[in-house]
Order: sequence, then C-alpha cells, then structure tokens
Amino acid sequence: MTWKNERDLLIAQTMAFVQSVTGKTAYPERPLETPRPSEPANHPAIVEQRPVDVLPARLTPVSHGDLRDEIRRRVDAFRARQQAFDRERHEYCNAMMAKVRAAREVAAKTGDNPTPER
Repeated sequence: MTWKNERDLLIAQTMAFVQSVTGKTAYPERPLETPRPSEPANHPAIVEQRPVDVLPARLTPVSHGDLRDEIRRRVDAFRARQQAFDRERHEYCNAMMAKVRAAREVAAKTGDNPTPER
C-alpha cells in the first residue's frame, strides 16, 4: 500500500469519526473520494485490521462543579504529599544532625580529635 492510499484511508476514517460524534458530515459539499482505478482497492481489508475503527462512545459533558471538585481533590492530595515529603526531609535532617552532634561530643570528651592529614 502506498502512502497515498494510507492517507486517503486515514481521511476516510477521520470523517467517519467526525460523523459519528457530531452526527454531521465533515464536508457536506464534497463526497468521499474513491480510489483511483490504477490503484488496488484493498481498503476494506485494511480497515478491518486496524483497531482505530472502534469508535468510543460519546462522552457525557462534565459540569464545572465536578471539575472544580476534582481539581480541589487533586490539589489537596498533592499538598498533603508535599507536606509529607517536607516532614520526612526535616526528620532525616534532624536525625543526621543529632548523630553529628553526638559524635562531636564523644570526640570532645575523649580528647580524640585528630587533625586531618593533607
């Protein structure tokens, strides 16, 4: 199959999708083109093999209140997760600083404070 045939098939599928969604034809003044006689007319076999012909059911409109609620829930979940990250980060920092302070105090008490060699 040539790229021209694939293009024509894609255009036909797109127009069929538009018609199924809107109930109108995409181009009422221009009928769908048929393949040229010199080209093989094997579109039906290809159309049956492609899963893009399965059209989704028409989506129901979503009210603004539902969108706001969904956005609010997502923002709240994001904020809670960020606060949990922040708490974990502070707890880790405090634990590491406590270990450093304890090691420094032990070193100061024992007089074990070697100078670093360079």
